[in-house]
Amino acid sequence: MISSRTKGIAKLGIVCQCAAVSLGFWLWLALSQGRWEFWSLNFHRYLVYNAIILVGIAFAYATTTSDTWFTQRVFFVCHRNAFRQTAFAAGLLLLLLIGERDQTISRIFLFTFLPILYGILTATQRYFPPLLQKASFGGVRMQRVLAAGNYHNIASLHGWLRNKEQLGYFISGIMCHDRSSGTLNGFKILGTLEDLERIIVERDITQVVLAELPQFRHFLTHYTEVCERRGVRLLVVCDFERTLRHPVTMFEDEGVRFLGLRTEPLEDPFGRFSKRCLDIVVALPVVVLVLPFTTLLVAYLQWRYSPGPIFFRHLRAGLQNMPFAIYKYRTMHVNNGDPNQQATRGDQRIYPGGHFLRKYSIDELPQFINVIFGEMSVVGPRPHLLQHNEHFAHALSNYPVRANVKPGITGLAQIRGFRGETKTPADVVNRVESDIQYLENWSFLMDCWIIMRTGAQVLSPPATAY
Repeated sequence: MISSRTKGIAKLGIVCQCAAVSLGFWLWLALSQGRWEFWSLNFHRYLVYNAIILVGIAFAYATTTSDTWFTQRVFFVCHRNAFRQTAFAAGLLLLLLIGERDQTISRIFLFTFLPILYGILTATQRYFPPLLQKASFGGVRMQRVLAAGNYHNIASLHGWLRNKEQLGYFISGIMCHDRSSGTLNGFKILGTLEDLERIIVERDITQVVLAELPQFRHFLTHYTEVCERRGVRLLVVCDFERTLRHPVTMFEDEGVRFLGLRTEPLEDPFGRFSKRCLDIVVALPVVVLVLPFTTLLVAYLQWRYSPGPIFFRHLRAGLQNMPFAIYKYRTMHVNNGDPNQQATRGDQRIYPGGHFLRKYSIDELPQFINVIFGEMSVVGPRPHLLQHNEHFAHALSNYPVRANVKPGITGLAQIRGFRGETKTPADVVNRVESDIQYLENWSFLMDCWIIMRTGAQVLSPPATAY
């Protein structure tokens, strides 16, 4: 299939690269040392270094998720792949030199070879693909493709098919379900579904690409039966995202295959355990070492400007929308009207000094107590008021999804500047999109990165902090 061709070309390319690099290695050794009898120059040791370079080249490819190896000839892509390979090779060489303290090898030769290595890798990335593709997919290996489906779906697939011509896939014609004549991007429409077998025979088709999953099962059964009977390969574009109007993820469990609307890394108990450990490591020092001093500061400000309770407890929506009491330093006067009203810039309910506490997020510090109790996490979607939760859920259909992860003191939305008062529907959308992106892509390193970014924002608050 197409993925096999792509991976096969990449593997062949790596083999050819290794051959070219080895040739360059020994030629440069002879030139730099001024002796063509390189086998007399501690041959066995240089052979080890040559092998280490080849291991670095192969390892750089094996550890990447990119599908652009030897399929794209754009210079930037070639440069990026070659630079990665050179960096891996250089790193392994350095480790070997430091580990063995080898004095028999010319350092000048090795380090002057690195720019040559990068040049060889870039050139092979750029110029080998056409040669490999022509040798691999010419003649009987060339696939004559029939693109089938609805007119607009085939049109959206045309660019992708054009890109696959380098892998030996050439469009022989178009077969539309909704029209029997005309052209599409210069290709003639050959007929409809009833003409499938006739078109395959007349055009000697070897590959049918169906641009969407048919609406009716018997259509797909017909495609399968005809293609199998004629020995033709069948590919069906998985258009569940277009059908459901939502990104999907596919997975398998005990032989049963499923479609889901998203991945959720925090469903992994080990992931939740590591996140909880990070919460304790961050929250415990804050509660023990920082809160006593900030509580004294807040107590002084309140004694002078607004006597009353130091802490403010309010119900918020937590994990799975379960309510919990959040702790904050009180920054408003005691009798200030509706407690559910959002704070605004210049809000008269905030006592002098309260603006300072809110701007530098000092009022949020007691929430680390909620983290210790397990009601919150250091990083996660911000917990909203219960009334606001209901309002936002009516305004945005996927808003409740954010409740599938524990709320946090800071989050992806906050470091992107989406904090404070929600003035427009776009403010809610931006926050929710960030929260769901966090839920779908969580990692331990992401939490660490968000915590560091939050620390920087505390020292230099954004304009939305008030």
